[in-house]
Amino acid sequence: MVLVTSANGTVGHRIIPQLKKFGIKVKAMDINPAVASLKEIGADETFCGDGRSMEDLKTALTGCDQVLYIPPLFVYDEGKMAMKCIDAAIESGVRQFVMMSVTHPLMSTLLQHTEKLKAEEYLVYKGLSDGLNYTILQPMHYSHGFHAAPAYQSGVYRIFYDLNAKLSLVDVDDVGEVAAKVLTEDGHQNATYELVNHDYISSYEQVEVLNRLTGANVKAEFVPIDEWLQFVHCTDSYGMEAWRALADTYSRYGIAGNANVLTWLLGREPTSFEEGVRRELDRAGIPHK
Repeated sequence: MVLVTSANGTVGHRIIPQLKKFGIKVKAMDINPAVASLKEIGADETFCGDGRSMEDLKTALTGCDQVLYIPPLFVYDEGKMAMKCIDAAIESGVRQFVMMSVTHPLMSTLLQHTEKLKAEEYLVYKGLSDGLNYTILQPMHYSHGFHAAPAYQSGVYRIFYDLNAKLSLVDVDDVGEVAAKVLTEDGHQNATYELVNHDYISSYEQVEVLNRLTGANVKAEFVPIDEWLQFVHCTDSYGMEAWRALADTYSRYGIAGNANVLTWLLGREPTSFEEGVRRELDRAGIPHK
């Protein structure tokens, strides 16, 4: 059985069904009691617990021989939380630890990247000192951050960084498929995999794709970061700083990656941004080309 942490987040909700397609038994852990509802999408067991508590982690790991570590979003001690989970996994005798990190964790202007870099380093050293079988997955900016159906319905796509900034992307279902393969196949120990598709597009270009598919006239609209923080109900100091750093870095530089590794791992072309938009429109019952 695989313990999936921070399972009640957006990524966990999309990853768990992918794991189930491969016949993987899943125990979902999250601090939110709503984690219990994940049985509806395939979790075999759920556990409501705090990732900062070694006791909770050890309890969650009972009956699990693998871990898929998904980090929490924008918490000040993210790196330390990952280290604690690694230690608990080693003490519990798990046979494999798969860490969900991020492409380019060395980008120091991004607070959450810096925390993930600390976690990656700790995992590598523990792999060496304790013989832990680990794999690090580094997904790029998730394309599901573009909410196609709400944008179509409202006529506007609002985002908190420069609308001309270009980003590489990845489809979360592809990431879930890779995670499932790594958890069920031999040969992935000590590996670090960048997970990026072929897209490198701006917010304006994303909206153009939606309009071309639907015939709509959706507009891209920049949202000042202070307004965005209110929209996402972020009030803690670290979270606000992390969001501000993300807005500034994306506006100044964007972010880019390479699709070669993901293509090799999938054994096919990665899911494109347009394919992901088509899938979301289908789910919402919105007609398109």
